[in-house]
Amino acid sequence: MEDHYFGGAWTEIKLDILRKYLDFYTKALSKQGFELLYIDAFAGTGSRTEIIPSAPILNQEKEKVSLDGSARIALNIEKQFDRYLFIETNSKRIKELEKIRAEFRNTYIRIENADANNVIADLASKSIWDCNKFRGVIFIDPYGMEVSWETLKAIKTTESFDIWYLFPISGVCRQAARDYSKMEEYKKKALDKLFGTRDWEKAFYQKVSQQGLWEDKENTVRTVTIKQMEEWVSNRLKSIFSFVSKPVVLPPKGAQLYSLYFCVTNSSPKAIGLAQKAANFIIKGH
Repeated sequence: MEDHYFGGAWTEIKLDILRKYLDFYTKALSKQGFELLYIDAFAGTGSRTEIIPSAPILNQEKEKVSLDGSARIALNIEKQFDRYLFIETNSKRIKELEKIRAEFRNTYIRIENADANNVIADLASKSIWDCNKFRGVIFIDPYGMEVSWETLKAIKTTESFDIWYLFPISGVCRQAARDYSKMEEYKKKALDKLFGTRDWEKAFYQKVSQQGLWEDKENTVRTVTIKQMEEWVSNRLKSIFSFVSKPVVLPPKGAQLYSLYFCVTNSSPKAIGLAQKAANFIIKGH
């Protein structure tokens, strides 16, 4: 098996939230006549590897264990989705996903070795969403800042998906240098792609005066805290989605790395209400 190391203890919080929502979702919609789809945009190997440290006092040696990742979690819920789409760019991880497909041979599983932005945009552009036949959940758990704003907008056009999006808030902080004059152009473009605008400049930066030995200087510097940045991200997401949850801070203690968002594309008040109630209940548990 190809080892796939990522995350930490907080990763289990993220995956437990996903597990509980998927279980709720398939049961709640089981008698609604929809064909249910699950899309894992950055599927990895379907598992994650973790090292359990040694504990000499308990006579325990260091141990490597394999835990279920999002793809396996989605397949192992009590009532499965009708179709699964796993997207991954790494060829070694694709081979592991193919083993999972062979293991679940009676389940419809499609695997795409491609950029998730391209696959989702292509899928969203199809006319199939007009028939109101499909409903689904998309799990977006990128390795970095790969997700394009255009991809999120494409998902919204389907009016058919609920989304769990692990937003890389610490990655944004790393890209957005404190001194704007020292920020490389490629980092600016990365944020443009992530947010679909350069309005982040005005939101994150201000001109401040600094006293020099001979004269005062005016610099443009990042003045927002990570919480203020997160609030701006939340409002940005609310500009396209029908509902956006208060984000789950991960890890819950220490330096914040991610903000886990739940977003709804369906504009039906009934659909929004049901999804919101379930997601808020599950999030509250963490």
